[in-house]
Amino acid sequence: MRKIMKFIMALQIVIHSAGFLTACLKKYHYMNNIWVISSGTINDKSFNQSVWEGASKYLVSQGGQPALSNWQNSKIRASYFEPVGLTPAEFKAAYITASIAGAKTLILPGFIHGNTIGWASTLANNVIFIDGSGQNIHKNMEQKGSLADNIVGILFQKEIAGFLAGFVTTMWLNLHQTEFNGQLRIGTYGGMDNPIGVSNYLWGFLLSADIFNEIINNNSVYPNLHELKQDILTLLQGINPALTVLQPIRKAQTVLNKNESWFSQSFNQGDGKVISDYLISKKANVIFPVAGPQTQDTIDRIKYNEANTKVVGVDTAQSEIYGDQYIITSGLLNIAQATEDALTNIYSSACSYQANSKTWDNSKTTNNCWINTDQSSKTNANWLGVEKTKWIDNKIISYINKDQKLMKLATAVGTVYSKINQLHFVDTLALTYETQQTLKKAVLLMLEYGLK
Repeated sequence: MRKIMKFIMALQIVIHSAGFLTACLKKYHYMNNIWVISSGTINDKSFNQSVWEGASKYLVSQGGQPALSNWQNSKIRASYFEPVGLTPAEFKAAYITASIAGAKTLILPGFIHGNTIGWASTLANNVIFIDGSGQNIHKNMEQKGSLADNIVGILFQKEIAGFLAGFVTTMWLNLHQTEFNGQLRIGTYGGMDNPIGVSNYLWGFLLSADIFNEIINNNSVYPNLHELKQDILTLLQGINPALTVLQPIRKAQTVLNKNESWFSQSFNQGDGKVISDYLISKKANVIFPVAGPQTQDTIDRIKYNEANTKVVGVDTAQSEIYGDQYIITSGLLNIAQATEDALTNIYSSACSYQANSKTWDNSKTTNNCWINTDQSSKTNANWLGVEKTKWIDNKIISYINKDQKLMKLATAVGTVYSKINQLHFVDTLALTYETQQTLKKAVLLMLEYGLK
């Protein structure tokens, strides 16, 4: 009976999608062994599209055809399915559909799949979970059942991505001191509180201001941090010779106020207007929205209020989506690269993949196989970065990407977060700050030690 119901559910979705698939097949040749089950539209120019493009690029590279100057010129693509909604039932039906269609690998972008990933693990040979851990997942989501052993969890240290984007912001604001009368303020908000998908972004962004302020503090008791001051001043003076001093960065939000606004409580476009208005009213010069399409809400409210406010994007190169009038940079997750890297590993001898039979021989799996592990940007540094726009000089990008001291500092930020992150964002803030203005000495000491 369960098999019959499974077939009926999948058949309903296939019928619903038949017209769509027919139209797409005229343009692309979809490979049925690798399927992306999106958590939104596949052409969102953000998270879902990046995953699909990474999977498609991998398939093109394996297609046995002459090398192309641009993989996008190929008609080969990974298959994908856009669930009608984001409920567990709709995700489960999508997994079943892909399984019936021949999926050997399911790629699930977005932490929201964490509520249903156990079902996916029973419907394909292996699963790539983008933006979450694949460990301690029960098959079929049955808490008393056995654990899934075929999931690759892809984790991005978004606290580092947020920190790097924030650090670029501190330098950009200092280059525009006169424009803001020396009152340099940042603000941030997320869609919903999630410690590995949203909140760590916010935390890293806020922390960048505190670290920058300690670096430029002439009375600093942290010599390794303070040593960076001259490096940064010299760098910025090379861009703007008129710059003489570095100004501190303030926060538009009161960090330890229990009633402070940090989340819009959704990822739906339109729901970010109220909190954007709030941050604009608090004189934020730069706002960092971590709420998907609500970046557009923030830009719309800046226009409506005629505010002199800019935006830092999230996940992907947001200036390519929203234009570079308001987006000064973005905290980048190289999602496409991470997806491609995961597929390259799974479909290799390391994971005992047999190309001729298109099967896996688990008796030949090596320790280098990613299946049944979590992979992180900790060991894949090219999975993180910042966006280059017209606002950000190449010298800043080079400094962010290559300066050894800053790279050590970013690593230390990740270490700090791993030690203090809590289930709720406000708890993480409480452990980070001893007052509304001062970082706990323990945190600064960890960062200072990280620079040795």
